[in-house]
Amino acid sequence: MRVVLISLYDEWCLGLRSLSAVLKRDGHDARLAWVHSLRQINAGPDVAGPDGYFVPPASVPRRDLEALAQLVRELQPGLIGIGHSSNFSGLAERVTRELRAVWPVPIVWGGVDTTANPDWAIQHADIICRGEGEGAMTELARRLEHGADPADIPNLWVRRPDGQVARNPLRPLIEDLDALPWADFDPAGKYWISDGRAQPGVIPKGSNLEHSFPTMASRGCLYACAYCCNSMYRELYGSKGYVRLRSPEHVVGEIEAYVTAHPAIDTVEFLDDVFGFKREWVERFSQLYRARVQLPFWFFTYPSVCRPEILEPLKRAGAWFVVMGLQSGSQRTLNEDYCRRAPRERTLQAARAIRDCGLPMIVDLIIGDPLETDADYRETLDLLLDFPRPFILHEVNHLGLYRNYPLTTRLMQAGLLPDFMPGRNATMTPLTADMRLWRALFTMAQFEQVEPATLRAMAGDPFLRERPEVAEDLAAAMVDMTYIPGSRIPRQWAVQRQVDDLRGRLSRYEDSRMVQAYFRAKRMLRRARPDHFLSARSSPSSTR
Repeated sequence: MRVVLISLYDEWCLGLRSLSAVLKRDGHDARLAWVHSLRQINAGPDVAGPDGYFVPPASVPRRDLEALAQLVRELQPGLIGIGHSSNFSGLAERVTRELRAVWPVPIVWGGVDTTANPDWAIQHADIICRGEGEGAMTELARRLEHGADPADIPNLWVRRPDGQVARNPLRPLIEDLDALPWADFDPAGKYWISDGRAQPGVIPKGSNLEHSFPTMASRGCLYACAYCCNSMYRELYGSKGYVRLRSPEHVVGEIEAYVTAHPAIDTVEFLDDVFGFKREWVERFSQLYRARVQLPFWFFTYPSVCRPEILEPLKRAGAWFVVMGLQSGSQRTLNEDYCRRAPRERTLQAARAIRDCGLPMIVDLIIGDPLETDADYRETLDLLLDFPRPFILHEVNHLGLYRNYPLTTRLMQAGLLPDFMPGRNATMTPLTADMRLWRALFTMAQFEQVEPATLRAMAGDPFLRERPEVAEDLAAAMVDMTYIPGSRIPRQWAVQRQVDDLRGRLSRYEDSRMVQAYFRAKRMLRRARPDHFLSARSSPSSTR
């Protein structure tokens, strides 16, 4: 059976790429289309035009919706799958209606938002998949191909012709991740929907995929932060067996195969919630990666697992930098609001360990929790000022509140949750003037040139409390002077990487037999005809 999988604003889409791989292994013809790319998020109303779809952050012109519909007509699939995040739930509904009108086959939704909001999702899709989809999707494709009833497949909710919904229980989590094929990054059968066309076999323009390879070594997270999907998944599955690891051989084999086939790749990105939490695994992975891949990589970590015995092998293997989730420096916020156990001293120990092993550290923070107070924000500032230098603060994230997540439910019960945004199963609390000032102060805390006493004084300044834009402009100017625009990559990192790249190229040239032969011949000619080389050097028209 031919299956068309559709991703909304996400060309990385590791979940759909895994589904594509298992469907192919099962003998099906899987195709994958991206409706716009990550870089096209928040393009604005002008892109959509008067007859397109515009609900921020999505902006899809009518011609792109028609291009997707035309692609589906041409491919004539027996099943369509749509994966989307909470910010694009409205777009998923619109795409479903458009495709149903031109090619009436079953449409199945899946992903985090569908799992969190199944009652909403089944109102729009014919079938929804909750939780992991590999087993359910292959069984669904087999049954549809043979005309069998899919109504009792575990993980699926199926809307029957009479409107009744068959709500099936979850199947067990996949224990052996090595039993899954590598994610499907084959350009064949891939389409980028943009500019009114379904462009086959291309990476979206400007995508990180042009130079980096994203992957995950694990599924699940050690933690269950109240604002995160893992808290919802743990409620579904329980904690036992939730976190699973691929073997180092499986992970490195996938990376090695991809970068060998794509020599333009210069970075590997590990998107695990927490990477490298088992010492034995890290040691074996580091040995294999260093021997077989030898590319810079980065990863996410958590204070309680960030130890020298984890960091040092990863640094030797090629770790370029590490991103540590802090989210707040307030112990009250971490414990009571976020259900996130990260003692202050343990966080400082982790930061020192990262510094001591020579890894640049990027720190993640959240702003916008309506339960936080000035005392909480001050505690966060104090922690940042106590961090070992240097460190880099990622642009402070505005807290996203997703429907049916624990923190969202708590705020709703307390009457503190704004209405959900149109076309999104998500909302955010408006940033107050105080929040904006604290965000600017957090940003400036990463710069050693700013005295801690100055930042603490600014926090209590009545003028800045009323006019936070003054502090915001100052923080933005400092960021613009320090980092490459649109990123948190310091300019000196980029320069150093260019120098390292040139050194590598020079080394390869020097080792080249052709180059060595050229210089040997030149030395022989110099000895045989020294007058020629002297006259050539002195000639004003000579060039090198």
